[in-house]
Amino acid sequence: MLDCHLLDTGYCIVSESQMIQGGQQRKIHCHAIVALLRHPTQGWLLWDTGYAPRMIEAMRPWPYRIYALATPLHARPEQAVVKQLPRWGLHAEDIHHIILSHFHADHLAGLRDFPDATPIATRAGYEAVAGRTGLAALRRAVLPVLLPEDFTARALLLATPFRGPPLPGLGPTHDLFGDGLLRLVELPGHARGQVGLLAQTTQGPRLFAADGAWLSQAIREQRPPAAITRLFVDDFQAVTETLRRLHEFARACPEVLILPTHCPEIFEREVKPWPPALSP
Repeated sequence: MLDCHLLDTGYCIVSESQMIQGGQQRKIHCHAIVALLRHPTQGWLLWDTGYAPRMIEAMRPWPYRIYALATPLHARPEQAVVKQLPRWGLHAEDIHHIILSHFHADHLAGLRDFPDATPIATRAGYEAVAGRTGLAALRRAVLPVLLPEDFTARALLLATPFRGPPLPGLGPTHDLFGDGLLRLVELPGHARGQVGLLAQTTQGPRLFAADGAWLSQAIREQRPPAAITRLFVDDFQAVTETLRRLHEFARACPEVLILPTHCPEIFEREVKPWPPALSP
């Protein structure tokens, strides 16, 4: 089994009415949750890297300032993953792999803090954002400066579609290290090439669902986000289909805890903010 620790890297503010159809006109704190995992033979790795201070700088120039206006960010330097590692006696060089669910800025802003790690992502996801700048990048929720210059030289880019043994409802998987402990599954719609991760942890099996859903409620009730999100998601019809698939998986595998990255319900129940004073 894997040791698993959930980290809070800060939050942005979004209206619930955008996150789920029929949602209320109230502001939601959407934390960017990162998982720090220790594999028994591969050592320490990360599921995404969340927010980092450089993201604030990356959003200052035009047109990237639009990103900051659309989702106001609240993240302190000490919340960056690399600053939290000493809690476990770790340093940046102790992280060997970083699994990127997709290439949106709020999932990879901390990537440059780990120059020795091997990023793992889908080739389709990378090719959808590679070389994009300005409005073309912003359309994909990408801040180009966040990707290291040597990304392609270091990265392990996986071919899709996956062809490994399927998960109920979710379909074929990719067994990352061939031992069944970390299995990737495609979660299309929100971003090209997005993946989820089924991890066998000491706390039980956990499915990290990235932005396959923003709210656990959306999975339970199969309620997609508001129509306005069609402006920036990759394929809105696939978003709805992925929600249906996650709902089917949840019914078939109730023992698996599904963790959408930004869900306030999951944050309140599963994540211990550090330091405590940083929680809103």
